[in-house]
Amino acid sequence: MTLAAIIAEHSANLPHPTREGVATCGVQTVGTPSATPATPATPKKQTHEVRAQTPSNTVQSSDVLKAERARLLELAAAEVIDAAHVHRLKDADLAECLGLDDGQRRVFLRMMDDTAERHAGRVPLDDTAAMYCERCGPVWTHPDIAESLPVVKDWPRALGCPWCFVRKAGGYIPRPPVACCDCQHFTADALNREAGIGTCTSDHGSYWAGQRHACAAFQPDKEPTV
Repeated sequence: MTLAAIIAEHSANLPHPTREGVATCGVQTVGTPSATPATPATPKKQTHEVRAQTPSNTVQSSDVLKAERARLLELAAAEVIDAAHVHRLKDADLAECLGLDDGQRRVFLRMMDDTAERHAGRVPLDDTAAMYCERCGPVWTHPDIAESLPVVKDWPRALGCPWCFVRKAGGYIPRPPVACCDCQHFTADALNREAGIGTCTSDHGSYWAGQRHACAAFQPDKEPTV
């Protein structure tokens, strides 16, 4: 998730730095030139003033960003979060953190840590609920997210999930256990529908009807067959 999305989610009112203050630096807007041409000394003086003030603004901005990074590092240490996440932040990301309170900074740090865990193919510690993503299939998510989703065939469902970027990158996604008997790809054994080994139309192996296992192709789109 991007910083902009984090800020929007937590209703943070951040100032967004622009180049306007650096560009003007107290220089008045030049109006329409008169018939008498202006002497060349005036614009040269204005240009000199702008250049003379720019370094101090740059130093001040750099000090503010360093202070923001230092505060994030302190909070990361308190939350037992890898400091490398903070060191990798670019100045533009730090600038968007200016104005956040410590509670919002902690949320941002935890989200960065969760994102890194997913990139590494690990389930974040608090993601203990299962949901069904229409693009990723069955995945782990936070219980608060699962509770907010509509439930169809016993599965909280959504069109996207926090694992989508991992799928797009070709990464590994740990799966919650599922049973073939609840999947639309499963054809039950003709002689023993409740406990026999059926067949999978997606070629994902053979399992007992009620055997729980991880499967990316699982689709809970029909009534259970047992």
